[in-house]
Amino acid sequence: MATILLAEDDAAIRETTADLLMLSGAQVHAVHSGHEAARFLEEHQADLIITDIAMPDGDGNWLLRHVRSVPRFRQIKVIILSAHADIRKVADGLASGADAYVTKPFEPIQFLALVERQLENTPDRPGATASK
Repeated sequence: MATILLAEDDAAIRETTADLLMLSGAQVHAVHSGHEAARFLEEHQADLIITDIAMPDGDGNWLLRHVRSVPRFRQIKVIILSAHADIRKVADGLASGADAYVTKPFEPIQFLALVERQLENTPDRPGATASK
């Protein structure tokens, strides 16, 4: 079972997205900020991080930089989930090390397919086929 860390400050989106991910069989730990996500990672493992960009107390860009700067976190896949659909925002997120960028609102079936693809390419996970 995959462990997904979801960082989203909007409670309704956080709950709905967590429920969707849990229905697909994932274990989800949902937090409301980047700093809370970083604290979770200090004590727990995650196979995938899904993060909003605009959050108080450590936004998604801060969390992405943090994850990519800590050697033991670098292999964790990161999906940005944001309402910012501007092509420059998407390009910046991917250039900063995100593995994928999804804009809100999203199509649930397509989102779950993306999540599964990211998890399949996670090193050290049973059945993984790492492609990097």
